[in-house]
Amino acid sequence: MATEIRLPDAGEGVEDVTVSRWRMAVGDTVKAGDILLEVATDKVDTEIPAPASGVLLKINYRAGELAPISAVIGYIGEAGEAASPAPQPAETEIRATPVAKRVAAEKGVDLAGVAGSGPGGQITKQDVLSHREAPASPAGEALPGELTDSASLVVRRLAADHNLHLREVAGDRPLSTLTKYDLLSALASRTQGRSVRVEPAYPPAPAAAPAAAPAAAPAAAPTAAPAAAPTAAPARAGEELVKLSRMRVAVARNTTQSLFTAPHVTTMWDVDMSAVLRHRAAHKQEFAAAGVNLTITAYFVEAIVAGLKAVPAANATWTEEGILIKRSYHIGMATALPMDANGLGGLIVPVIKQAGELNLLGLARAVNDLAERARKNALTQADLSDGTFTLSNYGTSGSRFQTPIIVQPQVGILGVGAIEKRAVVVSQGHPLDPNPGDALVFKPMATLGFSYDHRVLDGATADAFCAAVKRQLEGA
Repeated sequence: MATEIRLPDAGEGVEDVTVSRWRMAVGDTVKAGDILLEVATDKVDTEIPAPASGVLLKINYRAGELAPISAVIGYIGEAGEAASPAPQPAETEIRATPVAKRVAAEKGVDLAGVAGSGPGGQITKQDVLSHREAPASPAGEALPGELTDSASLVVRRLAADHNLHLREVAGDRPLSTLTKYDLLSALASRTQGRSVRVEPAYPPAPAAAPAAAPAAAPAAAPTAAPAAAPTAAPARAGEELVKLSRMRVAVARNTTQSLFTAPHVTTMWDVDMSAVLRHRAAHKQEFAAAGVNLTITAYFVEAIVAGLKAVPAANATWTEEGILIKRSYHIGMATALPMDANGLGGLIVPVIKQAGELNLLGLARAVNDLAERARKNALTQADLSDGTFTLSNYGTSGSRFQTPIIVQPQVGILGVGAIEKRAVVVSQGHPLDPNPGDALVFKPMATLGFSYDHRVLDGATADAFCAAVKRQLEGA
């Protein structure tokens, strides 16, 4: 019996991949472990080895096509052996919270027909209740007028929340084809004063040949939908239309979704970096002897862990049933990728796993390793997954402060500005009343920008986190 070629686990949130290229052709003899093909997610490329020795009998997804993460990519078997039929589109996994499943069972609601409004399309208790309360049409009876074409519950709810007219957004498209990403794109356009009408990500297939669509077509729509935007006017003299890269589409989708998912608030804190710089100067050679470059980033990761231990709610995820506190500290490091000639770059977030179990030497070693592999484009999907909190050190490019965007479904992200000498008042008496002991001292200062999800943290709890980070850094 032919052996299926399947994709490895690509981490949480990865639903499909793009087949970059096949290194083997149908009919080629392969050995177990030989590299068959390369696939790409939004941020990493992965080589897929042969699961068995034999002949490559069939390829189900060719270069450039999207393949669901659960799909069978091809088959390997004996020469002349019949490959199994091309796979049907994978049955969609129903993602629902435990409370939603219990309520659905009690109310007799089929979750397959419920649209989810939670993170990643997860079905919540309210989705089940709203679905049950929605009026149903008699079986077989056509609905009048526009009711024959209705948008999903998630889309209708988002439109109502932001006062969007669905027919204006859809234009000539059926309302049923609108996704929540179309509405997010329309909201962004309205903010910028442009038309909210959203064109389909792909032109509709010819009616005469519906069967010609590839097996992966059902999975392609939700992936491409976030990139939908109003049709651009033709480039004029002195203009150039640059096609979107996979990473640019991913950054646009994720940041837009985050801003419209979590109410962002940013608090700014100034930190005296004197203790960190003294400690680094005193121990840099010691770390170098152990083969480790002691970077400032390691100190910030150490301080973040201290802050998360002081305020556990900052290391959490919002759910409809409650706040899920994470007891492990997996700290992501937002890393900018090199810009191209047009100034377009990218962003990647490798994750230091179990940062709470590492001392400063271990953290510095982990930072070195991830940074080196990022430069060599050697990170794996596992290196980019399971983050519980993120550090963005934009100060390396000279920025004093920014308002970073939260990486969903995390609760917060700490931005670090450039370290620079500033005049600071040092007082020997009351910190506010004038006294003869006041003096101006030049100190290396940095401004921290902590963006947090206001559904989980309030101003006082967010500042408690920042205060713990500040204490750690100033007492290094």
